[in-house]
Amino acid sequence: MQMSHVRFALVLALTGACFLAGAQAAASEPAGDGAVAQTRSPFESAQASRRLERERIQKERHALGERKIKEEAVCYQRFAVEDCLREVRAQVRDAEEVLRKREVALNDADRKEKADLRVRAIEQKQSEQRQKIESGERPAPMRGASRGGDQAHGQAQREEEARIRAAQQRSHEEVHRASRAERAAAQPARSSEARERYEAKQQAARERKENRERANAEAAASGRKPAAPLPPPPAVAPAP
Repeated sequence: MQMSHVRFALVLALTGACFLAGAQAAASEPAGDGAVAQTRSPFESAQASRRLERERIQKERHALGERKIKEEAVCYQRFAVEDCLREVRAQVRDAEEVLRKREVALNDADRKEKADLRVRAIEQKQSEQRQKIESGERPAPMRGASRGGDQAHGQAQREEEARIRAAQQRSHEEVHRASRAERAAAQPARSSEARERYEAKQQAARERKENRERANAEAAASGRKPAAPLPPPPAVAPAP
């Protein structure tokens, strides 16, 4: 089983290295795409980089699924099938968790970038409004109609600024809500994994106990002294 563990980890490492090498090769192409890349805005470059990263994650996840199927097929040919399957699935869960964290980081970057763009657009609109006010023709003072127009214009400007501030606040709140929702969505998966680990430990403890009882029964039948009992395993609470 140790050899299976090392082989599985090595395959994952080689798979990741292959995808990384391919991404580096694509990024280092000097002809054609290089000139296009120079004309991209930072926003477009960041989007393209995240798109490539998502493609790499999908390829790695596909390779991980294929490797899991092959390793499980090997497990069914072994004596300790359940132990082998648990080890393979634990390794796959760990690798999948790494991929999931990379996806979460990409989603966070997307949300932050969109929020920044909205804020910049709002600030640009505010700046344009101020420039219009500063460069606009001032009516002659001391005229009632003019004063009334100034007051109406000032009120409209204040209302516009209040709407912009409210839009900025909503933008920030949307980012925070999306982050909280994503963390909440990931919580059941973590709880399920913890529950599986707990059940695997319980199953392993039962198997050890059964093996010990079988050995003691065989020793008693043959007249040998039974082996000393194993110390009790540490208590592990099940995941909520």
